[in-house]
Amino acid sequence: MRPFIRHALCSLAANVACLHSPGARADDAALDQTPNELATVVVEARAIAGPAVSPSGANQYTASAEEIAAAPLGSTAPLSEVLTQMPGVAIDQNQQIHIRNTEGPQFQYQINGVLIPLDINTNPPFLSMINPLFIQRLDLLDGVLPARYSYATGGVVSIQTKDGCGQPLDEVSLLVGQRETIEPAMQLTACHGDFASYLSGLYQQGNSAFSSATPAPTPIHDFTHQGQLFSYSSYHLTGSDTLSLILSGAESRNELPNVPGLAPAYQLEGYPVAPPSQQINSYLDFTDVLAVLALNGTLDHGLSYQIAYSQHFISERFEPDPVGELIYQGVASRATHEDHDYTLEGDLSLGAGGHQLGAGFYAAEYRVSASDSSLVFPADDAGNQLSAIPTSVVNDAHANNYIGGVYISDVWELSRALSASAGVRWDSLSGFSSGHQLDPSVSLVYRPTSSTTLHAGFARYFQVPSLLGISPTAQAAFQGTTAQGPPGISTPIPEDDREWDVGVVQALGQHLTLSADAFYEWTTHYLDTGQFGEVPIFAPFNYGTGHIWGSELALRYQAQHLTGYANLTAGRNWQRGVSTGQFNFDPDELAYIDSHAIVLDHQPLYGASAGLGWRSGDYSLSADGIYSSGLRAGFADLERLPIIKQVNLGAERSFPIPGWGTLTDRITVLNVLDRVNLIRPAEGIGIFQSAYAPRRTLFASIALRF
Repeated sequence: MRPFIRHALCSLAANVACLHSPGARADDAALDQTPNELATVVVEARAIAGPAVSPSGANQYTASAEEIAAAPLGSTAPLSEVLTQMPGVAIDQNQQIHIRNTEGPQFQYQINGVLIPLDINTNPPFLSMINPLFIQRLDLLDGVLPARYSYATGGVVSIQTKDGCGQPLDEVSLLVGQRETIEPAMQLTACHGDFASYLSGLYQQGNSAFSSATPAPTPIHDFTHQGQLFSYSSYHLTGSDTLSLILSGAESRNELPNVPGLAPAYQLEGYPVAPPSQQINSYLDFTDVLAVLALNGTLDHGLSYQIAYSQHFISERFEPDPVGELIYQGVASRATHEDHDYTLEGDLSLGAGGHQLGAGFYAAEYRVSASDSSLVFPADDAGNQLSAIPTSVVNDAHANNYIGGVYISDVWELSRALSASAGVRWDSLSGFSSGHQLDPSVSLVYRPTSSTTLHAGFARYFQVPSLLGISPTAQAAFQGTTAQGPPGISTPIPEDDREWDVGVVQALGQHLTLSADAFYEWTTHYLDTGQFGEVPIFAPFNYGTGHIWGSELALRYQAQHLTGYANLTAGRNWQRGVSTGQFNFDPDELAYIDSHAIVLDHQPLYGASAGLGWRSGDYSLSADGIYSSGLRAGFADLERLPIIKQVNLGAERSFPIPGWGTLTDRITVLNVLDRVNLIRPAEGIGIFQSAYAPRRTLFASIALRF
């Protein structure tokens, strides 16, 4: 834990206090604006949390802390497990998710109204500092987003944190289970007058660092040690002005899973007999530190403001097994990729007549460095090994990347039933990559009755590459070695998207809400990432042109003792041509993609998720499950993988402990059917080994709330 503590002491960042009433659901409508707009936007209260439409016309899907805790895995589940409760979300290997057929890093986090630095969503995002433990409410915004958002617009994961006063909570818990799983956690709160604080921490170890490379119940060489701390503090300076601070850090050390029985691919001097492939000893480790400092409030004449500053540090480190990596892959690379970033953002909001005017800016510096030292074998032009004695290749790169943008917006209440939203945004990027773009957005929201909401809109988006994985000189550095590839453009460029979206939300009585949505997106220079070569730090590249379409159906039920949800999604992502990163592809595959549109492997054609929870007194039962028609794989993603099904069950009982508090015990069974679910095969675009979902696993946990 020493590195992230050290970086936390020198990190300050921005967040905004956003306290919401636990009664009426007016807060649902303000997540895509600055938090103080809650006082000026008039929204009908709804009986239950469920699918909704924000004032700007974006889709909004909600999960409360109570709903998160009621699921089989509870509040210590990975964030990806919570997001799969939303329509349009597909799960991938290593806890990666895809929203609306976009690549994993193409969505943004927002905490208490402040945009979190882009590189917090790494690929693979195995260890994120964001976990459900400190979430009071989570909302997924997608579709036509307002002008406030840019750079990673597949969706916005908006989080309201626990704050210490609104949700007083002190709790310690312990989860144990199969695969050597041990996970203690704690939550502490304080509330003294105008000051509130919340602190959470967890530690986890177990044989589940990454998705298993084999279908067996227990992965081979997949152990993890990881820890996380999160704190949120706020102080009301005046009746309308609040200063808040977030400090968060996470660190992990993770074995990289192995596959047994591989045939040696290269000869290494001094090793006439190759060690078994299951004994390869490689690690992929992470450090992530964030600090967020924010001031928000209301000035004269109803003008609301937010100003936020953040600092963030993230490091991905790959430590190879020099012997094993050379014999089985022809390259052993010690790689460290780091990003120190600094962001400043500000937002203003003014209610004037029937208008809700907004304006703001975002300015950030991302200092990215890559330090790679590799052992490789000399090779001819065809890649054939010329010597059994490895040589060293050093490939370092760094750049100061600057991202900036400004926007203006207006939500205009044309009548009691009809509102229009319009905005325009200008963005620029320089550093490893460069570009600039002017993006308009417009949408209509029509509420013909108190139970029906229709919406439609259009937006253009500017998306930036995942900066942490860029290494512009790697392709040239490895020429003449067993790690070489064909020529190509080494640096990715920004993505340009145009999206149309239309949908309806219908309340079917007091407890049931139904939503349906359809979208179409035309893309230019679509950004993707993949593991090209043997270092498992994913690199971005661009396709040429393409289009994405999809439709979503969501059903939500919530009553006193029974809650449930069901989602159905269909969609495709078609791309043709490769604009950058061509050296990452086999020449035959590259030629095929340049002449044919291919289906990308991000999301199944059909996907579904469902969950059910029942509580009566001190007892509760829960079940949830996911279905996928299978991702794509093989040459140019022409192969469809098998269907994926997973069902989880949970049972919980709570009882008081006099003088202490309430003790809760829970039993969870993950993948109760013990299905073998292949997420990824060993062959595919940007894939180097198979990935399987977890087999049946039993967990038991106890928690004491006092």
